[in-house]
Amino acid sequence: MNKLNKLFVGILSSLFVSANAFAGELAVTGSAKASYAINGGDSNSVGLGITNELKFAATGELDNGYTWSYYMELDGNDGGAHDNDDTQLAIGMGDLGTLKINDSEGGLSVETKYGIGALGVGDDFANTDEMVGNDEDVSGNGNIEYNTASGLLPFGIAAKVAYVPNNSDGDNNSYKSTGGENTAGITGDSNTMYQITAAPIEGLAIGAAYKDADGETGVVAQQYEAGGAYARYSMGNFKVGYGEAWYAPAIAGKVSAGAHNYHHKQIGVEVAINDALSISYSEEESARKSYGAAVNAAAGASPFTRTEITMESEFLQAAYDLGGATVGVAMVDTSNSGYASGNQTLTIVSLAMAF
Repeated sequence: MNKLNKLFVGILSSLFVSANAFAGELAVTGSAKASYAINGGDSNSVGLGITNELKFAATGELDNGYTWSYYMELDGNDGGAHDNDDTQLAIGMGDLGTLKINDSEGGLSVETKYGIGALGVGDDFANTDEMVGNDEDVSGNGNIEYNTASGLLPFGIAAKVAYVPNNSDGDNNSYKSTGGENTAGITGDSNTMYQITAAPIEGLAIGAAYKDADGETGVVAQQYEAGGAYARYSMGNFKVGYGEAWYAPAIAGKVSAGAHNYHHKQIGVEVAINDALSISYSEEESARKSYGAAVNAAAGASPFTRTEITMESEFLQAAYDLGGATVGVAMVDTSNSGYASGNQTLTIVSLAMAF
C-alpha cells in the first residue's frame, strides 16, 4: 500500500505545475423514464412511477496541457426530491494517465458488466430479486482513482485502481455495510479496488475486478473480498455476454447463524432486428451459502452446518427506438425469490427520453 500512496502523491504533485486554467465549458444532459410495473407470483402488486436524472459536465484545459473535467448527477428519489448521486473531478495527464477524485457513485465496481439487455441487466430493474453483492464498489466512500492512459498498453488493456483512505466511520465504509452480516468488532483502515479491461480482438471486450479491505482487526472468521469477471462479444447486430462474480462479507468472531457468501453467474444474448427494434434474453443465478450454528465439533464433525440456495431469474426484453424516446417491455421470472422458496414475476412497460 505504501507504493500506492507514493504513486498518488507523485501524481498530485505534478498537478501544481500550473495554477491557472483556461475557462471551461459546461454541458447539461438528462433523462426521464415513466414505467408501469406488475409484480406477480407469490406477491402481487402494481406500480406507476417516474425516474429522472440530470447531469452537469464541465471540461477545460490547464496551462501545461493537462485537461480537467467535472461532473455531477442529480437523481430523483421516491420522495420527489433530488439527490447528488454522482460527483467526480478528473485530471487528464496525457501519457501519465488520469487521476480522479470521486464521491457517491463515482468509483469502480466489480459488477459483471456482461452488457446484455435491450433495456438493462438484472439489477437495473431494482426489484426485490437483486443479487446480493453483485455490484460491490467503492461508491459509498470518497475515493481516489487512477486510470492508465488510453492506448498506452497493447490489446486495448486499461488498468484502474481506486483507494479509499482510512475512515473509521462504519456508515461510510462500504465494505462494512454487509446487509445484516455479523460484522461486530471488525474495523479496517481502508479498502482498495482493482480493475482491468481489454479488447484483444475486434468485437471482444473482457474485464475483471477485485476489491478487498486493508487492516481488518478483531476476531475475523471471514475476510471481506469481492470480485468479478466478464466477457462480451459483438458481431454485427448480435451480442453475447457472460459474467461471474463472488462476494464474501466480513464476519466477526466465529462463523454463526445468518452468515452468508455468494456466487453469481450471468449469461445473455441480444439481437438488433433493425435500426429501431432490439430484443434480448438473459439468465442470472445467484447461489447463497449460509452457515448455521456449530454442531458437535468435539466429535470430529464439521464446526458448522452449511446450506445452499440458488435464486434463478430469466429476462426477456424488447426496446423500440422512436427517435428521441424509447418504448420498452421487460418480463422477469424468478425462482427462489429473495433466496427463499417461492416464485416471483415482474413485467415492466416503460417510456424513456434523453435530452
